Amino acid sequence: MLFACVFVPNFTAQAALRHEGDIRDKPFAVVAGKPPHVRVVAINAKAQKMGLWGGMTRSDAEAMASVQIRERRTGLESAAHAALFDCMTRFSPWCESVSDDTLVLDISGLSKLLGTPAQIARSIRQQARGLSLYVKVGVAGNIDSAIHAARTARNICIVPAGREAALLKNVSLEVLEPSPPIAETLTRWGIRTFGQLAALPEVDLSQRLGKEGMRLQALAQGRSARILSPTARPLLFEEEMQFDDAVEDLESLAFVFNRLLDQLMRRLTSRSLAVGELIVELQLNLAADGAAATERLFKRTLKLPVPTVDIKMLLKLLQLDLEAHPPGAPVVRVMLHAEASRPRIVQEGMFVPKGPEPQRLEITLAKIRKIVGEDRVGSPELIGGHLQVPFRIVRFSPGSAHSSTTKSATRHTSVRIFRPSVSIRVERANGAPRRINFHGINYRVVQASGPWRRSGEWWTQGHWGRDEWDLILDCSESSSILVRAYRDLVSGLWYVEAEYD
Repeated sequence: MLFACVFVPNFTAQAALRHEGDIRDKPFAVVAGKPPHVRVVAINAKAQKMGLWGGMTRSDAEAMASVQIRERRTGLESAAHAALFDCMTRFSPWCESVSDDTLVLDISGLSKLLGTPAQIARSIRQQARGLSLYVKVGVAGNIDSAIHAARTARNICIVPAGREAALLKNVSLEVLEPSPPIAETLTRWGIRTFGQLAALPEVDLSQRLGKEGMRLQALAQGRSARILSPTARPLLFEEEMQFDDAVEDLESLAFVFNRLLDQLMRRLTSRSLAVGELIVELQLNLAADGAAATERLFKRTLKLPVPTVDIKMLLKLLQLDLEAHPPGAPVVRVMLHAEASRPRIVQEGMFVPKGPEPQRLEITLAKIRKIVGEDRVGSPELIGGHLQVPFRIVRFSPGSAHSSTTKSATRHTSVRIFRPSVSIRVERANGAPRRINFHGINYRVVQASGPWRRSGEWWTQGHWGRDEWDLILDCSESSSILVRAYRDLVSGLWYVEAEYD
């Protein structure tokens, strides 16, 4: 057996910094707790050189110039752990989540696919770097030795089988996390490393420290029979980012969206999934000057016609949607949630003209919706009931069926419906329209078909009734047109409802 352990040092600070690359090279501290007991829980190396330490108060940390302070957020840590878990399962489905900062993979038998253990470890670190996480990797023949190697390695530590005790002899006993009484006893004995504990007589150690002492000595000697327990992968894809200063303009938010979308797409593609629905949550600062919003949480949902992993398209859709529906107040926190779906696989026909890509078409539809409104763009859907207009507009969603490759001899007529219907003046003869004035132009009725009487909703206050006509109109100034006209039986007025093409 061969196991690889992935360890994220200073996990709390790395999770808080993952989306803020611009302050990664600055002194940085993460604080947690409720006032007045807010304490520093994590710092980076530059903050440590300035004299910061874990446990100091927030006010003392803020007194040091140029130190960036962030509050600890469990959402950021959960997202970082989930992202790392998704990344590691690309190497092996047998992956166990030991803790938030530690994962173990069974890499037995992967040499023909991924190379030597050292090459696998380098590939793991490279993939984790794409998630803005610095990791250490330990490889050994048992799980515990791999964990100890990863937590004490400089970058990568490969432990050959049978040499666990020799290579880990200088590791501090703190890595074993012994119970306080046993740790105190070992300190009094002067035992501080794996090698010193491994060299103690087994019988004497068992008499004084019992089973726990024997377990710790076995780990120090590189002996472990622990079995890997794979962790189920949660289907939760969320990324968030919080700002020190509220963001007011949408252009600045676009940079944040791009960074969060990039992380989401990495996680989804590692599982061969795509975005079917994207939910955006913006936490607003209602106390800012000029804030027009009334709710602290602003939420928008983008339902995509087909699943996609195209970051540029999703970013453009987000921008268009927020331009059409502005949040109304400065933003202090952004959260993106992706509903995962299987990517759409389409078999194109050899003799069928290629239509526009649904992903690109969605951007065009979003631009049109921004201009004319959401309820005026989409696909018609028939509605059951006695309604004047027996259909409604729903969001466009392309079907999976393809048109036939054979050409039909049937001619199809399309219709353009006017909403609202256009009022006209009508001159009649024998009850049928003879001349009408439509859009300020006088037309002569060449041919009239009708009337067809329709009515409905007579049991409600919104009852309606009308006589419909199909009219061929002729005008010396233009060519003939075919329209659908009707006379409202309630008001007696005439309207043109649609024009046939």
